[in-house]
Amino acid sequence: MEGPTRRKHIVELRRRQAKNMFASLLLSQGTPMIVAGDEILRTQRGNNNAYCQDNATSWFDWKRVTRNAEMLRFAQAVIDFRKTQPVVRRASFLTGVTGEEGGLPDVSWYGPSGTDVDWMAPSRSLLCVYGTDGLDDPAARNVMVLLHAGQETQEFIIPEALRNLPWRQFIDTAAETPADVHPDLDGPILPADCRLKLPHHTLMCYVA
Repeated sequence: MEGPTRRKHIVELRRRQAKNMFASLLLSQGTPMIVAGDEILRTQRGNNNAYCQDNATSWFDWKRVTRNAEMLRFAQAVIDFRKTQPVVRRASFLTGVTGEEGGLPDVSWYGPSGTDVDWMAPSRSLLCVYGTDGLDDPAARNVMVLLHAGQETQEFIIPEALRNLPWRQFIDTAAETPADVHPDLDGPILPADCRLKLPHHTLMCYVA
């Protein structure tokens, strides 16, 4: 559905997707480009020429700051994490290899089954891990991002190489606030069986 709606399931999905997109952007390497108001679900209703319209299409509705306080809190937490976490702000291209025996490469990709990702498979699920290899900053931590764009629940099996790390949940876009983000990185630990079930259209992030 396009345009305004009061259908609860559509509104909830849109909010979840906004968090998915914001988190995936801020957890990506490179310079994130954010438009003023993204943090409070500001919309121009698809208009790509709003700069020339002096009306509600382009105006900044400050009531959204209060109305969408949940999204604002989420955005602030993810921005703060990016500012303090060098593993998502590398100054050089990722290599996928490690110089340390037993260490995690600067980036690793897995499918939901916990094995190396098959880039040719028609999957809507992916697991990405940023390792601290090559970083001297003591603030650097390993970061694991699970992305599921499918319309059904998907089980993820945590790869063997990652299971011994002390992971704590940072983001779960399917959870109700305040459990959608844990600014102090003190969210739930991984389940004992190292299996996670992600609902449709969900991003989870764990930090070790």
